[in-house]
Amino acid sequence: MHTQNTLQAATGQHAGAVRIGFNHGYAFDGDSVRLDAELLVGNPDIAAGQEWALQLWACEAPFAGEAVRGTKVAELAVGQLDALNQTWISAFTAALPPAGHTEHSMVLILASGRDGQFDKVQDFANFPRQESFVQPRLTGSAGFSLGEQSVGLRVDGIENPRVADNLSGTLSLELWALAAPYVAGAPEGVQLAASNLGTLPGQNGWHNLDLTLPLAARPAGTWHVTLLLCEWTAAGYATRDFANFSLPVNWPAETAADTAPLAVEPQPAAKPKAARKAAPKAAAKTGGPTQVSINRASAAELTAVKGLPKAAAAAIIAARPFKTIDELLTVKGIGAKLLDKLKDNLSL
Repeated sequence: MHTQNTLQAATGQHAGAVRIGFNHGYAFDGDSVRLDAELLVGNPDIAAGQEWALQLWACEAPFAGEAVRGTKVAELAVGQLDALNQTWISAFTAALPPAGHTEHSMVLILASGRDGQFDKVQDFANFPRQESFVQPRLTGSAGFSLGEQSVGLRVDGIENPRVADNLSGTLSLELWALAAPYVAGAPEGVQLAASNLGTLPGQNGWHNLDLTLPLAARPAGTWHVTLLLCEWTAAGYATRDFANFSLPVNWPAETAADTAPLAVEPQPAAKPKAARKAAPKAAAKTGGPTQVSINRASAAELTAVKGLPKAAAAAIIAARPFKTIDELLTVKGIGAKLLDKLKDNLSL
């Protein structure tokens, strides 16, 4: 996942070695973005001695070389540049916009570096129009309540503002205990609860969600609580929107179940306005290999199954519940041969 950090021109940069020309731009297409730029090589010796990349940033304000908070949305490595005076770059690369639906100043960065690390800003171009990303979002207000063993989540609404034929990836709600209010990127803290909600067509929404979920941890200390709305993408779950709650929570050390972050898998039974049957319990076995429930196991338990790839385990969680073991053939990354090897270790 992306992280928010500070965009700042590095000292000692080779001004004019390579510059962004007048013709440049970007265009989003789903989870990808096309970056276009005319690159003007002013010093061929310096240009040939480094690796280069185009980066697209979403910032709080236009960039002028000084420090500004922002999120790197995309990066397109272009390798070394030859001695030609002009090079045209146009290609798609993966994009991960920042969470929330505020407006951002968009900046195209030409960066240099080595071994895939591009941390020296050589030139930049600000785009005149601010960008507000169209992605699933929370609407109205949200709240939570903590019990001894459960968490209550209340959300006025969740909307998918994309066009009508744009079905979202699997959406999930995640409640986190964080050391500081959430800003961007992967949350650093302890996940308290999570629930899969399913997919949502564009121009549709869910309203008046009231969920009761298992409390996964009671970490000792004082924490800021944040609700994340996440969407499954080709790169895993991406945070699309969030709500920071003003009042912190505190658990004394003697009641802490575990102070380490726990990976809590979203609960498929909590899909809004749709009754789900409880997953059947695995039959007790007195011998043979230990069986893992494909409907109830965590990601860690699934990936512990010999031969089951991590990506396939994540896809199983996103697609459940399953009525039969053979339905795993519909999961990306699992074929008939692999399923035959895994069957003895899996149950419903």
